[in-house]
Amino acid sequence: MEKLQQAATIFLFLSLISFLANLITAAVATPPAVFVFGDSTVDVGNNNFLPSGAPKADHPHYGVDFPDHIPTGRFSNGLLAVDFVAHAAGIHRSPPPFLSLDPNSFYPMPGVSFASAGCGVLDTTGTDVLTMTQQIKDFSTFVGNLTAAEGAQAAATFLSKSLFYISVGSNDLFKFSLIADVLFEFEGQLRSIYKLGARKFAVVGTGLLGCTPSSRVRVLGGACSTDLNYLSLRYKNATRALLDLLAVELEGFKFSFSDFFEMCSLVLSDPQQYGITELAAACCGSGSLNAEGPCIPNATYCDDRKQYVSWDGIHPTQVMYALAAELSVNGPPQFAYPINIRTLLQSTWNHCV
Repeated sequence: MEKLQQAATIFLFLSLISFLANLITAAVATPPAVFVFGDSTVDVGNNNFLPSGAPKADHPHYGVDFPDHIPTGRFSNGLLAVDFVAHAAGIHRSPPPFLSLDPNSFYPMPGVSFASAGCGVLDTTGTDVLTMTQQIKDFSTFVGNLTAAEGAQAAATFLSKSLFYISVGSNDLFKFSLIADVLFEFEGQLRSIYKLGARKFAVVGTGLLGCTPSSRVRVLGGACSTDLNYLSLRYKNATRALLDLLAVELEGFKFSFSDFFEMCSLVLSDPQQYGITELAAACCGSGSLNAEGPCIPNATYCDDRKQYVSWDGIHPTQVMYALAAELSVNGPPQFAYPINIRTLLQSTWNHCV
């Protein structure tokens, strides 16, 4: 086990150096489009168009490391993992948010992001946001327009070769929702997306939720919440098992599961190996661990974001998203199960429905 851990550490360290230098420039099979579903870990601006009650990252200091230092709606100091993954798939960065587009004229393009910060698997988890139910309805609208424009067979082929990137569930677990309830709903959502034509799924598992600054600040001494981490571990294992089941049952269903729990565990086990010196506190915020107040224009923020795991009380820094993307695209089964996204994109299936 120790040798495996050392090997994984060396792999991640070398991969990170290469990744940050080249942003995964090696050839990867290019999908016709990328479609994104989920929460704030993948929202690139849909919430900017929602009422004021929705969580928003359209203000400083969000985007401080984004090109031109622009706050785009991403809950990060810069790019998200989905931006790096999309780049690896031949797209400049994450496709645009659905709500920024004219629903009658947005085809063809390299995909759409339906994600909405604050949403959960359960529609009751988030308020004033695009629920997963609504996100799937919006995707159905896209599919209808695509089919009308291109015909059923061409649309089916297009969708079957596209990448469907899904990151959701953390907000449900932060509320300590029942795993069985969340998993039951998530299964239905995956089946719905499949029925609409998706075949290649990249699903991100929940991470060390108990080690976020917002969780640590509630624990004596700023330690991780073992209860929340255990809940996340159980849920991500159940999600992986669900994906295995669907791959057997649904013809053409292929997936890559990004084990963010294992990725975070590896980094936290030897943070200095990756240039990280701060595990507990958020970079941007206020109060204890910078986690008692939100990241807003008058909040303080750290000078060297590369040394921090967390950007705000909940969300990772760009460097952590880059690590996750590298392991998702090129990593071994310990981090990308049973195949990585590179292999998923290279897979073929010739029986479109």
